[in-house]
Amino acid sequence: MLIPADLIASLKARWRIELAIILLIVVLVALWTAVTPKTYVAQSSLLFDGGPAQSVTDEAAPQQDGVAALVATQADVLQSEAIAAAVVRDLKLAANPQVADQWRARTGGTGDVNAWYGRQLLGGLEVIPGRTSRVLAIRFKSADPQFSAQVANGFATSYLDARLQLQTDPARTYSRWFEDRTREVRTALEQAQGRLTAFQRRTGIVDTTTNNTDAARLTELSGQLTAAEAAAADAGARAGGGSTGLDVQSAGVVQGLRTQISAKTAEVAQLSADLGPNHPQRQAAEAELSALRRRLAVETGTSTNAVRVASGAASSKESQMRALLNQQRGKMLSLAGDRAELDVLQRDVDSARAAYDTVTQRLGTMRLQSEAPSTNVVQLDVAQPPMFPSSPNVPMRLALGLVLGGMLAAGTALALELWRPRVRTSSGAATAMGVPVLGSVSFSQSRVASLLGGRQTS
Repeated sequence: MLIPADLIASLKARWRIELAIILLIVVLVALWTAVTPKTYVAQSSLLFDGGPAQSVTDEAAPQQDGVAALVATQADVLQSEAIAAAVVRDLKLAANPQVADQWRARTGGTGDVNAWYGRQLLGGLEVIPGRTSRVLAIRFKSADPQFSAQVANGFATSYLDARLQLQTDPARTYSRWFEDRTREVRTALEQAQGRLTAFQRRTGIVDTTTNNTDAARLTELSGQLTAAEAAAADAGARAGGGSTGLDVQSAGVVQGLRTQISAKTAEVAQLSADLGPNHPQRQAAEAELSALRRRLAVETGTSTNAVRVASGAASSKESQMRALLNQQRGKMLSLAGDRAELDVLQRDVDSARAAYDTVTQRLGTMRLQSEAPSTNVVQLDVAQPPMFPSSPNVPMRLALGLVLGGMLAAGTALALELWRPRVRTSSGAATAMGVPVLGSVSFSQSRVASLLGGRQTS
């Protein structure tokens, strides 16, 4: 039974065999690596952003939740046979005689060589969409580093061209359709405008704001009629008093004459009392009083006639305002139907103009899309020829060879020790013989040690 001390001593004693085994395994791994075909991986990448496409269509960029779906969908498009065939055409890979010979040998010369070789390229293509980013990695592996970089960049370029075509071709189709629609809606707008213009010429109504003007005129006439009615009523009341009315009695001439008559009456009474009724002076005063009374009657009649004339004028104005108000009401009633028809025609024009503006705007957008120089995808990284192969992994294989060699060397040393066990330590001797060890002698520098092949016993 081996104890740990003897096991360690045996591993030290057989280090030459162990080293030889390790070197042998490493050499075999190196030979295996040397004969294994080398594979080179070149990587390009695409970035999806919200730039050109949104600037043309004014659409919002996709939300973060839709980024993964967008990139995953475009990854499937990039791995399609159509893109692969486009890569073969763009890079002129089918012009290679070896490719043509392989195509004839496998297909008998039937089908499209670009599509066939494109399917072969898909076997070396790996597309890795970003989980939370807008970056799409394009990897291509082959035995030629130059070819790997060329094809990786070819897939990126062909995809960008195809995406631009997928964007511009439908836009051109829609642009032609919108051009036809633009002509139709322009004709409809011109017809609606013609009907509106003809109606305005026939009725004399320029726009619907005329209704507001007529309503304001009606309100104004109604107010003027109310004022005229009040003035006529007041004038009629004044005229109804006749010669005893306040306006007549308060006239300046009438009041002056009444004052003179009162004074002259007092004078006549005084003269009658002093001189008698037949005195010439008294008779002269009586004659003046009669003249004043006649003049008062004339002035009173004149003032009464003036009040009656004013009352008549107020009544005439009231009648005139009532006639104007009735005329305005009749005009508004007669034009109500015309205005309703005008509103309908105006709405037709507005609807046709709105449709024309919408179609024209969409036509401009489609034209911009059809002429867009690029899409919202750009090539972020250009693939470069790799300097080192991705397969086989030389450092990993050498490390694996060292690990396997070490394990095999340790196993071989352990097997030899079990096959021919030896006592290499004092503890091992005590265990093997079952008696305690009294002492030990080192032979490391003696002739015996050299005869034993450099092994030490202690």
